[in-house]
Amino acid sequence: MDKPIISGSGIRGIFGKSFTVQDACSFAAAFGELVGPGRVVVGRDTRKSGPAVEAAVCAGLLGVGCTPVLLGIVTTPTVQLEAINDGVCGGIAVTSSHNPGEWNALKLIGPDGVFLRAEARAELTKLLTAERKWITYRNCTETEKLEGSTFRHVNLVAKMPLVQKNGRKLRVVLDVTGATAALLGPAMMDAINVEWEMIFPEMTPEGDFPRIAEPNRESLSVLAEEVVRRGADVGFGFDPDGDRLALVDNKGRLIGEEYTLAFALDHVLGHNPGPSVVNLSTSRLSEDAAEKHGCTVFRSPVGEVNVIEEMERKGADIGGEGNGGVIHRDCHLGRDSAVAMAYVVSYLREHPDMTVSDWADSFPVYINVKKKVNFTGDFGVFAEELEKQLGTPDDTCDGLWWRRNGGWVHIRPSGTEPVVRFIAENSETEILDNDYALFRKALICVE
Repeated sequence: MDKPIISGSGIRGIFGKSFTVQDACSFAAAFGELVGPGRVVVGRDTRKSGPAVEAAVCAGLLGVGCTPVLLGIVTTPTVQLEAINDGVCGGIAVTSSHNPGEWNALKLIGPDGVFLRAEARAELTKLLTAERKWITYRNCTETEKLEGSTFRHVNLVAKMPLVQKNGRKLRVVLDVTGATAALLGPAMMDAINVEWEMIFPEMTPEGDFPRIAEPNRESLSVLAEEVVRRGADVGFGFDPDGDRLALVDNKGRLIGEEYTLAFALDHVLGHNPGPSVVNLSTSRLSEDAAEKHGCTVFRSPVGEVNVIEEMERKGADIGGEGNGGVIHRDCHLGRDSAVAMAYVVSYLREHPDMTVSDWADSFPVYINVKKKVNFTGDFGVFAEELEKQLGTPDDTCDGLWWRRNGGWVHIRPSGTEPVVRFIAENSETEILDNDYALFRKALICVE
């Protein structure tokens, strides 16, 4: 891998190899031209390469007449919140999210606090190949620093109407994987009067995360042990940039990231019924949560900005992705672990006899299958064969998606790798096995 990966939200790669300070500078300069001269907020996570990339971003922005405003180490949703302030024309989060420590990236945020939308992405693509419009020395600005971003973020979430700051005493364990949640998590718990303990507070001396960065069932075993050992009500596991949250229940079960969104929907829709939006690869748990309150769930293509745009079209106040990302417009249009934590706590306070394990057990049990296979052919041809084998899909906005009794099947080409992803969920193993066998059969037919 010798070139950075460019996607809808920005650019990423392995620092010093596929993603260099020159890449960061050039990309930031193009983004500066896109949003125009003005203040651009810049926050970063705890990666060892963070200061170098941050400096390169500042150089690129300054070179095209923007004023970088450094927020320091903050979560991505914190950057999104600062980007929507008056006098700010955009934001850049220097983070590679759940990728290992050798990676870094830029997440680009528009003045609406949302990752770049399709029109802006198309314009940025043109700018990346165009000659830069560098300013002269007479027009140079200076980098600014802005303190208190995490405090403002936490204060906003704590004041949201559905957040319960008082009541039942609760204890949580925070697995912050040495990253930005080490600041956001404790501050959020303090703001809503929850007792907390933290594990993995720092990066390793070599610059690696102390556990697998992505918060899922495979990476949170220590958190599960600590929840039981410390008698906590729940364990919260974060990714490095703090936009996603995974859960461990009071029994130490790694119930994972899909329950995070389902729980948030259950809490919010119980108070304010209405439509919600999840992506095509999100668990049926979210539909079950909505059905409890007589509400409808709509599905969008995978990707945060796609969920947000579908929320806008459907008039939905809440949505998200099954990777632990909760979006509620009462706060802002972005995945936010602080919102997710606050809603789990609030539901437990409103249901004082309920434990997290009781709450999880109130939902149906599903089996998930996620596989990827190498594929370099024409997906359109493959799609025709898939329809022969699996039938007419129910949705084609992002690959092919079929609804099944007890679940669904989603087959889509990767936007960053030469692979096709098979993602399915069902209450019956036999149905999953049959669908995967038909997928393999279709693949053989086009190889």
